[in-house]
Amino acid sequence: MARKTHKSPEEAREAILDAAEAIIVDVGPAGLRISAVAKKAGMAHPNIIHHFGSRDGLVNAVADRIGHRATARITTAINEALTAAPEDRVKAITQVLDTSYQGDEGRAAVWMHMSGAKSSLKSNMQQIVELAHRFRKSLRNDANQENTNRLVMLVTLALVGEVVSGQGVKDALGFGDSEESRAHFRQWLAELLINLSDEQLATSLNTSPEIKL
Repeated sequence: MARKTHKSPEEAREAILDAAEAIIVDVGPAGLRISAVAKKAGMAHPNIIHHFGSRDGLVNAVADRIGHRATARITTAINEALTAAPEDRVKAITQVLDTSYQGDEGRAAVWMHMSGAKSSLKSNMQQIVELAHRFRKSLRNDANQENTNRLVMLVTLALVGEVVSGQGVKDALGFGDSEESRAHFRQWLAELLINLSDEQLATSLNTSPEIKL
């Protein structure tokens, strides 16, 4: 008779998170049911509660995992951009944009954020802003921190917008839905981010609200 194997606590936790994330991608956070997660993960209902405490605890844990996963990819890509040769910088920053969300991850992240899920968004953004500013200072030593914050916010909102309604917007503006069209836009944005100086970013606003991260 085959011996029954048991998952370690870490393996069980990951299996539950995998199941929950797959369900959220299909039906959104509002449609997540502990019973469905238990069935998909091949575990009993009490096991889910044991690891996450509640349905909200599970949703928050999925949001946190997705955020950390995306942040790890982004920070790795920015670190690579920091050591890229000048002729490879556009390609390196394009990679930063390409690696932000993968597959259905972006849609799940947006859904969970809109549903009020709690995650490590602030600490994740702090990591990204710090590295982004290091990159901008490697290009121009007098790079302004506030402009870095604004550029990170602009890019983040653009990437989130692409997840939410990107195809509809692209269709309305006459852009195709091919991978070539998408790649062309990302490269255009990367070149824009690299070439923009603080002088070019200057506006009529001499002061701005304090930025706290």
